[in-house]
Amino acid sequence: MQDTKKKLVLNRTKEGSHVDIFLIFAIVIVVVILSLGSLLTPDRQMSENENRYLTQAPELTVSNILEGKYESQLEEYLSDQIIGREKWIKIMSTISKSVGFTDVNGVYLMSDGRLIERKTEAEFNAERYKSNLDQIVEMNEEVSEAGTEVRVMLIPTAAYSYRNEANMSTNFDEGSALKIAADTLGEIYVDLSSCFEPDKEHKGGYYYMTDHHWNYDGAEKAAEIYREALGLSPKTYEPETLTKEFKGTLYSKVLLSDRIRDAIDVPKDSLSQKVSVSIEGDTYDSIYFMDRLENKDKYEVFFGGNYDRVDIRNEAEGASRKPRLLIIKDSYANSFVPFILDDFSEITMVDTRYYRDSVKDLALDDEYDQVLVLYSTSNFSEERMDLNNSVLQ
Repeated sequence: MQDTKKKLVLNRTKEGSHVDIFLIFAIVIVVVILSLGSLLTPDRQMSENENRYLTQAPELTVSNILEGKYESQLEEYLSDQIIGREKWIKIMSTISKSVGFTDVNGVYLMSDGRLIERKTEAEFNAERYKSNLDQIVEMNEEVSEAGTEVRVMLIPTAAYSYRNEANMSTNFDEGSALKIAADTLGEIYVDLSSCFEPDKEHKGGYYYMTDHHWNYDGAEKAAEIYREALGLSPKTYEPETLTKEFKGTLYSKVLLSDRIRDAIDVPKDSLSQKVSVSIEGDTYDSIYFMDRLENKDKYEVFFGGNYDRVDIRNEAEGASRKPRLLIIKDSYANSFVPFILDDFSEITMVDTRYYRDSVKDLALDDEYDQVLVLYSTSNFSEERMDLNNSVLQ
């Protein structure tokens, strides 16, 4: 009897071992197939879904190896170029969500279907953030002597706006960062932090459900606060919907099919505003690029995307008597400008990620009446700003 039991135990052990070996073998086969498939498939330059350039094969050099760059770059390269990348993202996001994770691939999953971008304390570059603030103070000292007024608006992130409604303890201390900006900039700082809380009037909040940018309500609120800071009379706007099929950059990070699609609304008057828009040597008669609504990144309907410099001239009757504005900005400004389009004779937008000349010289030489620095707090901490010279590489 005991011999029979021993044989049964041995058989089960052998069967278990066979199962373990089979699983290990299957995993190895899958890894080999994925690796070979990824190596044999031509590298992709761009991910339309994620709207970003994909990491290319790193250069194998002694310095890269010694500095530890090659290993990290290789890891990013393999992650970006893996065959079936988008399917794997969707599978991993679905599994993570099903087991209760609320933080997936750098995105917080809210109970109402909202996606919010995560930025940890380690990812927040406090040194660069402070350096950028100091440069603005220096620029203000010079351009204000020439009679140009400077205003700075740092846009709170959605994570800050919803900080009391979900567990976002891993996010950076944005409240402290905004206080540093207020203390450093003084009277030129226009505070938005207390105005972007979800309320009864704006139950949907001030940000897109699937994208990190502010939505119509957010841009409109910021324009209202900015116009008040300039002493301009209040203005009301009527929204016009351009699309209800917007799936933003945060959706692209998780690819969860149950997420709500966003509507992109704009101020109705801005659609018929008479303007002349100069971008990279070409001239347009609208700030909207309606053909971009057919693309994955429908946010590009605003100006067609981001450029080093965009010049907008107000062609409406009597507009020449209005002041001129220079905006030093990130992509949030693209959906903000439609709300202030008729308040200025000219608006120049400069994106410091691409602009090669001195922003400070531009502000001084072109004799702008107003300068607005407009960034999200998160982006501002990443910007390698150099207002004296060209953008740093």
